[in-house]
Parts: sequence; C-alpha cells; structure tokens
Amino acid sequence: MNTSISAEGRLGLPPPLRVLPDMSPVWLDVDEDFDTAAERLVRAHRIDGPANDLPVLNVGAWGVKAENGEFALAPLARHHPPYRLRANGFANLMNRLGAPVEFMRDRVPEPLQLATLNYLLSQSSFAATLRLRDDEVAAVVSDRYAPLDPAELVETVRGALVRHRALGDVRVRAVATGLVDALRLVFPTNGVAVKVGDVTEIGIDISSSSFARSAVHVRSLLWRLICTNGLRSAERRGGFSFRHVGDAERLKKSIDEAIPSALLEARGVLDQWRQAVGVNVEDLAEHIDQMRELTVAERETVKTEVTKEAGVKELPPATDLYTLINGVTAAARQAEPARRLEIESIGGEVLRRHVTS
Repeated sequence: MNTSISAEGRLGLPPPLRVLPDMSPVWLDVDEDFDTAAERLVRAHRIDGPANDLPVLNVGAWGVKAENGEFALAPLARHHPPYRLRANGFANLMNRLGAPVEFMRDRVPEPLQLATLNYLLSQSSFAATLRLRDDEVAAVVSDRYAPLDPAELVETVRGALVRHRALGDVRVRAVATGLVDALRLVFPTNGVAVKVGDVTEIGIDISSSSFARSAVHVRSLLWRLICTNGLRSAERRGGFSFRHVGDAERLKKSIDEAIPSALLEARGVLDQWRQAVGVNVEDLAEHIDQMRELTVAERETVKTEVTKEAGVKELPPATDLYTLINGVTAAARQAEPARRLEIESIGGEVLRRHVTS
C-alpha cells in the first residue's frame, strides 16, 4: 500500500469522487416584452443540455460507480449507461438515502464512498425519477413529482396574461435562470411616485425550479424604478405557492388563478410602501443586527446600502422605514438569484411588521 501523504493529508487513500457543477445561476435585469424574456429563459435551459426524465422503479436495483473520478449512477442490469451526478442530483440522492451530503461528498475517500452508498442503495426500495440534462443527473425526485419546466411555465403564464387582458401592459424587468428560475413582471401604467422623481411600479414575481429546488411561487412585487430594486411581499401576504406534486395541470390552473390575486395584493402593499416614508426607525444599527434571517455578511451589506441611500458617510442612528427597506432590497442585488428572492421577501416582511394595512 502506498503510504505517501497526499496534499490533503490522507495516507495513500484516493481522494473523494467529484460531482459535476449544476446549471449556473444567472440574474439579468432587462426591460423586455414578455415573449422576448420568455424565450431568453427557455434558451438558457436549452443550452444547459437536452432534458429527459427517466423513471426508476426501484433504486435498490441501481448502484454508484466511479466515472473518471466522478460519481455516476448506473442500473445493476446495465440496461442504461452510467449517468454522472451533478451536485444537486447528488444532494437529492443523499437526502433520500439519509446520508450527510457534504460529508459523503467531500470528506470520505472514494472506496468508502462507493461501499457506503452502494450498501444504502441495496437497502432501499423506493421509486424515483432521474431528471437528466445532457445525460447527467440534474435532480432525483419523487415519482409523484409534477414537472412544469421552462417552456410549459412561460406558456402557462402567457396564457394567463392573455386571459386576464394583461399581456400588452406587462414589461419583464428581470429574468433569473439556474436551479431556480424567475420572471419579474411589472405593470408600468400603475406606477406611483412615492417621493418626487422616485417611482414605484407594481408587479408579480413568478418563480419555479426544474430541479426540485423550489415550489411554484406567484408573489406580489413592488419595483422601484430609480434603482431597479425589487420588494417582494411578505410570505404571509400576497404570495401563492404550489408544490411540484400530483398533476401538472393543477399547477397551470393555480398559476392562472394566482396572477390576478397577486396583482390585487400588490396594490395593497403599495399603499403600505407609501406610508413607509413617514415611519421612523430608531436604533438603526441594532435594528439591522436583529434581522436574524440575514447572514452576518448580509447585515453588514444592508448597513452599507442604507448609508448610501441616506446620503451620509456613516450609518445614521435613525432613518425612515423607506430608506431601511431600500437598503435591504439593494443588498439583495449582490446575492445569487434564489437568495436574492429570499432577501427581497425579508424586505417585505419588515414592511409588514411596521405598517399595517
């Protein structure tokens, strides 16, 4: 046995197998009609690779093997080729097997990885579906999973906008693609100047995932035109969520019903937003430090953005709620798409806690 110590400090043990990268997250601020933005979203997924769903009747009849130093999933009967695992697909599989994701991926040498995972698979008997991209396992989902992939999603949204006579009024202000997709739809004709020259428009965010990373969400939105910040309504108000289970037709009908309801709620949130200008927030630094939904780094970014918004050199001891929330939504712009949506929703929750309808 080779006892030379590797760069990782292991005594002659091979390194862990690797996972393939997931579809890269991209957020694009745009100003486009719906059809142009929809094609942008669909094209991004097309570039990621041909999509295919492979039903697996019993995962116990499959095993894990090494393919050029990478994890691959293959049927024991060899009626399919090995499919290499992307990071998300690997995490999905580990969660189904009850194995710690990071430990099995990063800390265990290859022989022990293979022995452990193949034992766990041999003891399992559940059905699953492999969501493949370019013959790579992008996700491992339940056999009850109801897909609503990009082409179907944008077709569903477009149909709803047509039925509600809103397609001609909408502008798409952002397109996010990756493990979580989002379309940010804004209605400029409903813009209101909250401050002189500072217009806010109402809209809706529609987000979903082709990789089991998110339910379908339809969320009320405020869009601040001067800085292109988005404020999503709080989770408890103006939001509708539909899990990817059961029948895809249910998801389509739910989206159709949610769009006008979310727009109605957005008008109520806009009324709260206008009141935020007159609400004072004392002990500003402490107030931001108590936003435990944010990481330490995100809270520091909020302080920086609030300082910029207030037009001063240092964080002031107090400010109006409007400035504070704009600091939160500006900080969100620095996060990857899925987290950006979460932080913008935190901004909506701050508004909800301080201003009643």
